[in-house]
Amino acid sequence: MSWALITGAGKRLGRATASALARQGYDIVAHYGRSQAEAESLAVEVAGLGRGVVTIGADLADTDAPQRLIGLAGDGRQLSALINCASIFEHDTIADFSEAHFARHMRVNAFAPVALAQAFAAALADDARGVIVNFLDFKLQQPYGDHLSYTLSKYALAGATEVLARALAPRIRVNAVAPGYALPSPDQSQADFERLHSQTPLSRGTTPDEVASAVAFLCANEALTGQTITVDSGLRFRSFERDLAFL
Repeated sequence: MSWALITGAGKRLGRATASALARQGYDIVAHYGRSQAEAESLAVEVAGLGRGVVTIGADLADTDAPQRLIGLAGDGRQLSALINCASIFEHDTIADFSEAHFARHMRVNAFAPVALAQAFAAALADDARGVIVNFLDFKLQQPYGDHLSYTLSKYALAGATEVLARALAPRIRVNAVAPGYALPSPDQSQADFERLHSQTPLSRGTTPDEVASAVAFLCANEALTGQTITVDSGLRFRSFERDLAFL
């Protein structure tokens, strides 16, 4: 059996991705941070699709967590896919930027995915092939000042995607998806989200399932490495001075 580890699998885009990969034929290792109930609910859904599933909790802010997580995920299982979806998304700007805030985002959003990739590569059998997909953000293509630490951490992960694609070839392919405005921001009203969601060149928003299908495509297409697919309905072509949630 071929297992995929998805970080942050209990909620939002991680959950959609876990479901998509289960439908594609993967058995699922669903990582969660604080969303244990949601991860267990996902496990019921995946089991209903006839796939194997296990849930594992770990705090990716702990620098030892990636090594432990790969060890637990690979215990008796052959991991062939790693999906780095989990991240923190806390607001700051240059006005209140701080070392502590920046370090926390870098630790979870950049260090943890690279450390997971390192442990994943070490655990992969010599004759096996693997794939890693990192979650970036469409805003890297039209950056603004909101969520400064988050944005900088995603720039680091974007660079890591290309570096790792070279470093881990030919045994492991490394790609990324850059989702657009697919889900409401924390504390945003549904009405406000729906108002902004369709303000794209395609006059429609991006759905979690569409983001997840791009991940599934990157896992399946063995000719792709070092690539980023932006799934944003063209939102990156708009120019914004602030995050849409503030407009």
